[in-house]
Amino acid sequence: MERTSVILLWVAFLLYGAAFAVFLYHLFSKRESMNRLGLLIAAGGWAAQTVALILRGVAAGHAPVVGAYESLAVAAWAIVTVYLLLEWRTGVKAVGLYVMPAVCIFLGLAWFNYDAPSALLPVLKSDLVVLHVTVILISVGCFFVAGGAGLIYLIEETQLKRRHTVPVIGRLPSLATLDRLIYHAILFGLPFLTMGMVAGVIRAERWGVKHWYIDATPILSVVVWALYVAFVYGHMRAGWRGRRASYFALAGLIVLLFIRFVAEPYLGDFHTYGG
Repeated sequence: MERTSVILLWVAFLLYGAAFAVFLYHLFSKRESMNRLGLLIAAGGWAAQTVALILRGVAAGHAPVVGAYESLAVAAWAIVTVYLLLEWRTGVKAVGLYVMPAVCIFLGLAWFNYDAPSALLPVLKSDLVVLHVTVILISVGCFFVAGGAGLIYLIEETQLKRRHTVPVIGRLPSLATLDRLIYHAILFGLPFLTMGMVAGVIRAERWGVKHWYIDATPILSVVVWALYVAFVYGHMRAGWRGRRASYFALAGLIVLLFIRFVAEPYLGDFHTYGG
């Protein structure tokens, strides 16, 4: 079963790479069918990865959200899930050019940290832990898409201000469309982040984790949560849009990446068990 899971994850990786190639071709051509083809290929990769994660969970006997391999693979899955939902909901194109290679990098890092399925440590045997990790990863998917839209916004805006723009800029989503995508992705992800943080606090208190509130991960999580709350408030009350919204989206994403790849493995005390 684990072997099948591994094979399917490789299939997903290859399909995501193929989807990126198709999206790239779509950007330089005027064939709208290429974008639809890219979405179908990406959806095929998502389906393969979904089955792979289910099989991994069955083989391990628990939700596949523990350790570097599983958490990175699920994070990649969450990013693709949010991207496909927002693409279907808003029809925004070109974000796949950012999402697909980023997802391939996540899966590559997951492979680098591969370990065989194993039983949960006693401290992880809790529905609250599963809820905490799952909703946090969903929020990461939302914020990752928002960060990608913010990056494209800044690139496109810079090009449009120049007299000689790159021809493909005209085929990217409008600035207004990207601005809406940033807002909706953050607005959708913020409740999941909030829920995940609350679940983490409850679990830490019930387990009696000492001084959890001075650990790097919770502190930085509060920082990124406050950042997104400030953005939503500013968007609603002060009309924060455009370049400012893009900077918020990118800043939040940078902090999240720092948490995952620096704070958790090197600066934290209790987010390191299980990988």
